[in-house]
Amino acid sequence: MFYVIGGITVSIIAFVFTIKFLCELAARVVSFLQNDDPGRRGDRSIYDYVRGNYLDPRSCNVSWDWKDPQEVGQTMSFRVQLFYKNGQPFPAHRPVGLRVNITHIELALDIPVTQEVLQEPESNVVKVTFTVRKAGRYEVAVKLGGLNVAYSPYYKIFQPGTVVPSKTKIAYHFSTLVLVYGQQHTLQIEPRDEYGNPTSNSTSLIDEVNYSVHLGTVDDDSLEEYYSKSVTSNKQLCQVLLKLTLRKKGCFRARISYNDLPISNGEFDIIVLSENEKNCVEKNVSTPGISIYFEAYLYGTGNYSNYSNSSWQLPASALMAPQSRPSMGDEEDEHDSPVEDQPEKVKKPKKVYCYISPKQLSVKEFYLKIIPWRLFTFRVCPGTKFTYYGPDPVHKYLTLVVDDGIQPPVELSCKDRNIMAATFIRFLHKNIGGSETFQDKVSFFQRELRHIHSKRPRTKTCLKITRHCILDSSLKSTRNFSVSDWSKNFEVVFQDEEGKINTQHTTDDSTVSWCCLW
Repeated sequence: MFYVIGGITVSIIAFVFTIKFLCELAARVVSFLQNDDPGRRGDRSIYDYVRGNYLDPRSCNVSWDWKDPQEVGQTMSFRVQLFYKNGQPFPAHRPVGLRVNITHIELALDIPVTQEVLQEPESNVVKVTFTVRKAGRYEVAVKLGGLNVAYSPYYKIFQPGTVVPSKTKIAYHFSTLVLVYGQQHTLQIEPRDEYGNPTSNSTSLIDEVNYSVHLGTVDDDSLEEYYSKSVTSNKQLCQVLLKLTLRKKGCFRARISYNDLPISNGEFDIIVLSENEKNCVEKNVSTPGISIYFEAYLYGTGNYSNYSNSSWQLPASALMAPQSRPSMGDEEDEHDSPVEDQPEKVKKPKKVYCYISPKQLSVKEFYLKIIPWRLFTFRVCPGTKFTYYGPDPVHKYLTLVVDDGIQPPVELSCKDRNIMAATFIRFLHKNIGGSETFQDKVSFFQRELRHIHSKRPRTKTCLKITRHCILDSSLKSTRNFSVSDWSKNFEVVFQDEEGKINTQHTTDDSTVSWCCLW
């Protein structure tokens, strides 16, 4: 009895191992047939597998032509050596189905590659070249017939390149900064390489000498004794913090450079106010319902890009200054005598009143001192640009040129020019969210849209539309809609048809999703 049980047990074990061997053999034969050249598959047999005469992905090698880490922008290459299972070189000129996929892990960005068969003595090497422009971690997958080669996938890290001033920019940028005398202001500079990558590993984050600030006016090209700066770095945010303190009131032109080259948006105007002027601006902005106006003198309209077409010009020394549009704004200089050789204006300036609201800047004059007449209107938006000049030759008031790119530029001289310009800029800051960069304006718009939409009712409104004149009928149905009506869910009914469309507004991404019901 003991021998019978032992014989049955041995038979079962032998049967199991036989089945396992046959399954592994079948799997390897299928793998051999899949990876071999389809054109020569008829010439192969099972004996090729026994001799190891087939391309085996696990026997291939991958060698890299660089050492980690490397910077972006360079042409990188690596080599794939092909071998038979028995260790003999496999000729790479034959179709082998080599697939190389290089993907940026965080951005899910695929990188194009090129393959080249090297004419070496054994001709079993395929050279793969590629170029990456986004810094980060990449996955390099090398496959033969759907199977990974050697230890594929591989992971490589590419670092940002050196700082390029034309790509470096100031975060939360404005074309005009309003500062207070003696108070420190911090500019957040974001160093970037040639391809826009944050250069967190660059020496620019610790090299204070590379960053320089130049301030200029009409009469004084150098104001080093009137300002101080300090540079610190924040590697977590990949930013350079430039702290600037000005000790002179007025309007100046600033230029920030890296290695004596201006950065992308590093040229802007700075208005420095006293404490009393700052309080006046804050009062104007905090009470927008009250009429805010400034007395000014209108000298005319025209093209003031070079100020050569105006009826009076700046002195030659000012035109030779580095700034294309110099400015002057110290209160002490308002009573200076006119510059020599400066021609007087032919026409007498017209007295006007400049009204500023959160939406627009209006220039008006009054007939008989009681009848207002609007001369010009400019929107409070980034498209309305101010250019600052020195005192006019008649009233010795500081001059301002307003240009929106649509109307002719308007030249105004005002006793409180800096306060008027600062009030306009503060209204502009509040309207667009505190920055003139596109991404910041998009974020502010979406945030305000979600805030307004959350207060609107979610009821349904029905629109009857004619399909053959869908545009005209849509405009006719919505021409009397209020803001609250546009926030409702739309139910579109096509006349003489059974189908209808329900629209549902979502506040998460401020989009409209359409659901067609037929």
